[in-house]
Amino acid sequence: MISQANSLTQEKLLEFHEGRMIDAYRYFGSHLRDGETTFTVWVPEVERVTVVCANAKDNKEERYPMTSHPLDSAIWQASVPRMMAGYRYEYEIETPQKENLRKIDPFARASEKRPQNRSIVQADSEFLWPEAVINLKKSPNRQHFEEPMAIYELHIGTWKRTKDGRFLTYRELAEEVIPYVKKQGFTHIEMMPITEHPLDESWGYQTTGYFSPTSRYGSGDDLKYFIQKCAESGIGLFLDWVPGHFCVDLHALALFNGTPLYEEARPERRMNPDWGTLNFDVRKGEVVSFLLSSAHYWLDEFKFDGFRMDALVNLLFVPNDPERTPNEDGVAFLRNLTASLRQHHPEAVLIAEDAWHYPKVTGEIEDGGVGFHYKWNFGWMNDVQVYMKTPPAERSKFHGNINFSIFYHYEERFISTFSHDEFVHGQGSLLNKLPGTYEEKFHQLRLLLGFWIAHPGKKLLFMGQEFGHFDEWKFQPQLDWHLYDFKAHRQMALFTKELLMFYRSEPALYELDDQREGFQWLDADNSKQSVASFVRRGRSPENECVIVCNFSDCHYPDFQIGVPSKGIYLQIFSTDQAPYGGGSEQQHVQAVAKEIPFNRQSQSMEIDLPAFTMSIWKKKQDRSEVE
Repeated sequence: MISQANSLTQEKLLEFHEGRMIDAYRYFGSHLRDGETTFTVWVPEVERVTVVCANAKDNKEERYPMTSHPLDSAIWQASVPRMMAGYRYEYEIETPQKENLRKIDPFARASEKRPQNRSIVQADSEFLWPEAVINLKKSPNRQHFEEPMAIYELHIGTWKRTKDGRFLTYRELAEEVIPYVKKQGFTHIEMMPITEHPLDESWGYQTTGYFSPTSRYGSGDDLKYFIQKCAESGIGLFLDWVPGHFCVDLHALALFNGTPLYEEARPERRMNPDWGTLNFDVRKGEVVSFLLSSAHYWLDEFKFDGFRMDALVNLLFVPNDPERTPNEDGVAFLRNLTASLRQHHPEAVLIAEDAWHYPKVTGEIEDGGVGFHYKWNFGWMNDVQVYMKTPPAERSKFHGNINFSIFYHYEERFISTFSHDEFVHGQGSLLNKLPGTYEEKFHQLRLLLGFWIAHPGKKLLFMGQEFGHFDEWKFQPQLDWHLYDFKAHRQMALFTKELLMFYRSEPALYELDDQREGFQWLDADNSKQSVASFVRRGRSPENECVIVCNFSDCHYPDFQIGVPSKGIYLQIFSTDQAPYGGGSEQQHVQAVAKEIPFNRQSQSMEIDLPAFTMSIWKKKQDRSEVE
């Protein structure tokens, strides 16, 4: 709990300016202590700074001149001799050119709800973390590399709303989304950014409040309640956090002292034309301290289980450079960030988004890596979607899209993702990308998600795809929950639930995700029949699974496949089961592997392989049945 500001000593000032401070939120911003309210802000090279406060009841402004810190003229402070919890405030900054700027507090821990944008003096938190949750959060899970991870990517504002169209609050969300996610078999939630932002349609990625939970969904204590309930339900929670770029709105960080202060000093690197955002200048120690402190704040104060970090391309590579030259300043910052977080929060999971082809993003820093635990596999996601959008009769031409990812998979630790970026701007939902009739679309969606689960790597799925959302995500009021009225969508939801539960029960599908011995092709090159078959292995030999994916619209009744050993194999999962909308009524099918060499294996078996089907086979351990 943060209840008061600490003194900015000479040592602490040096930490701040050199980019070593990880708790700047304890020193900067507004704080209540001993019957007074203090304000502290970093604004170099200006004439004067005034904090302008207003009571929420009458909105009448009160002005309090700020004075320079006695040891540092770039830091301005004011103390008001009363407790001003709930007051709205801004900084009025006079530049040397006599221009007056109104700016929100970069370190504000609460903000007005849009379209208003002033900072709010945060009262002391009344939330008390249960001891069991604190102990759980402090326990490093260093084994997550060998644990199942199925992440549900969630945008709070459009997952579900109230009957009158209002956003769910964090507390209401806890009662709705946590039981749903748990029932569907997901292990984690990734929240799209809930740092304060002015525009709903930015999805939270154009941040103005790096320490402020968005007021759209309630207070900071409400957010803590949601996080507590996730922990108590066994659901991990990742925060989508944006370390590289920020919103251009002039009430926030942009041109904070009338000149580029937080943003890149070099004009050619400053603006992102595609996103309309500004890049941080991570060469400045004060900016680095600001970002380090923001990351630590969300883990210290809110106890998230880790981060997915957005848009790292402009930190790993020089912004706006078509040659994609490595960005030495940005890489140094990211290594500093991951090292700091792993030192102080060894329990936190660090996930990198799009990083193009930068090497060793998930490598250890001492080995020349960047220090993340996982990286989104954009290449796999794009290749597989191109393949699945292709009509079945033409898929043989693109068979390399299915097998190519294994060539590079073990260079990093990957998360196989179907993220929100793939379902906007005319791209369609997963279901609607697929060719064929309405029924064939569902067959192929089950196949696609089956391949997703069987492929090495942790998993992420954007909300709505689990029940076959038909329309793309258009930032509409909420997901199309009425689709549950239709049998095909209910069957799809049941399939996803049982697929995820199956994934979590089979160690071969997750224990050796990042190790080559956990995967072996049986037949990677069967382009003629559009079939891919492979083996997944766990730590124990008896967990070995054989996976067969038929991406064609042809039924192969006596399909021959090589297998690792002689015996009886049991089909333990199939996407073609009748309860899911498939055509097979039999749940337990057996096949006998005989000493007939095939697929570079000394044994093989024949199976029934329906069109658009993924099936998983496991050898029976009772040898007495084998003749």
